[in-house]
Amino acid sequence: YASRLARSDASARASAASAAAREEGAPAEAEGGEEGESSGDSGSEGSFSNDERADEDRACDWFSPSEDVSEQYIRNVELFHSLNGFDTLIARIALPPLLNLTAVQMLLRPLIRVKEVLKKAVLQAYVRRVEQALTAYVQALSDESLKAEDRKTIADLHKSLDALFDHARLPDGALLLDRLRLALALKCLRTPNLEKRLQGLSEVKDMIQLSLRKQEYLDSVERIERANAERERRPHRSGGTGVLLQMGHSSPELLVEWIEREGVVELIFGEALHEELVRRCVEVLGFLAQRGHMDSRLLGLVWRASLDKHETVKQAVYGALADLSAHLPLPLLDELYAYIQSIPFAEYTAHTLTLLRGFAVGGISSAHNPLKEERRWYGLAELWQLMADAAPVSAELRSAAASVLADLLAWPNCAPQRQPMLGQCIAQLSAGSSVVQTLRLLRAILSSFPCKPRKKTDSAAAVLEWLVQHHNLLQVFFNEFLTYHRAATGRLEALTAEGSAADAA
Repeated sequence: YASRLARSDASARASAASAAAREEGAPAEAEGGEEGESSGDSGSEGSFSNDERADEDRACDWFSPSEDVSEQYIRNVELFHSLNGFDTLIARIALPPLLNLTAVQMLLRPLIRVKEVLKKAVLQAYVRRVEQALTAYVQALSDESLKAEDRKTIADLHKSLDALFDHARLPDGALLLDRLRLALALKCLRTPNLEKRLQGLSEVKDMIQLSLRKQEYLDSVERIERANAERERRPHRSGGTGVLLQMGHSSPELLVEWIEREGVVELIFGEALHEELVRRCVEVLGFLAQRGHMDSRLLGLVWRASLDKHETVKQAVYGALADLSAHLPLPLLDELYAYIQSIPFAEYTAHTLTLLRGFAVGGISSAHNPLKEERRWYGLAELWQLMADAAPVSAELRSAAASVLADLLAWPNCAPQRQPMLGQCIAQLSAGSSVVQTLRLLRAILSSFPCKPRKKTDSAAAVLEWLVQHHNLLQVFFNEFLTYHRAATGRLEALTAEGSAADAA
């Protein structure tokens, strides 16, 4: 129908040009033979009677006059409107049997094409009906129907709706559009199809990023306005510009409320758990934690998702928890630490060690971790125990734990723990236990000190001198050397005896 309206508009323009040429006595220049011939037919089909012309005043209430469109075009749109054409198209969206999204776009296309000629109030009324119809459509959409829709079709629908809602200039238009997008994202998350679930999660993450960027902009505007008010010595009305802007897209608070109300985290970590969803959901968990809405129940839900699962699922959950640790408040950090400590060393794998390392980095560097005496040194004690010879793990895992501990102690955030750990290394060497790992750790810690003293940092030479004076480093080293020599000599004698016995036999 929109194409037909455009052809009628072109025909009307051609007829007007011909009439003007005849009045001036100049031959009218045909604008395409077939188009010129059809103009008369179109004009007769679209012409109004005298009674219909009397309704022009009423039509002005619905349409916005413009020099860019002809009167005939306006009349055709008015006729379609008077026949409830737009209402019928909008109502068909949610009626059974449901159409696919491509057909829904075709139903919306006439309204989108004529949006420039409709008055603002009229277009706004239509847009609200579109929002209601699409909400009902999404709720009634079956999993099989949604599975048949590709990403491009959904993206094209979003673009069409963006154009329509933007032109309507509704005060809450962007918010209504966000709700539609979230409704469709939730529908995708609830479907059993993995591709659609990933698409729904991606949409939620995009909405979160958009909301955070908008909030950051609002905060910057607020700071500028406050600074200007202070400079001009006038009172600042907090939220002046911000209130107007917040009538647009969904705020972070509304998104948090939606995520909690619809149980998005439960949908990801519930019965339909999949490692690909877990790997991509860190932004949602971090968003909740940053807004203060990550609690013990949700943390326990995420942790339990790793229990008695395949190693790939465990790896995905551990990765999400390690990334989340940087955003958790102190009580939840302690709770997550307790969960990790509940894992027996005998069940440790490379993935568990990766979790411990990631949690240590996130927890120690967290802004919620208190300073000085009350500071938590998450993971250091467990790594020290894992590198010991007595730990019920493989030699490779012991070596890996020692390397992770050395890396953490070389990190500036763990600088206060270097000297206490050096004392533990000396005590371990004195006991003759875990000598190889301890010597490597001792050397790595000493290498983390600068060659020359810096502000609040001793030099490597000063630390060595301190170890010699207070921990008798040289005596411990030579005692261990003698112990190693005796053990090596005894082992050599035993091997020699075994070789001689074999030769004699």
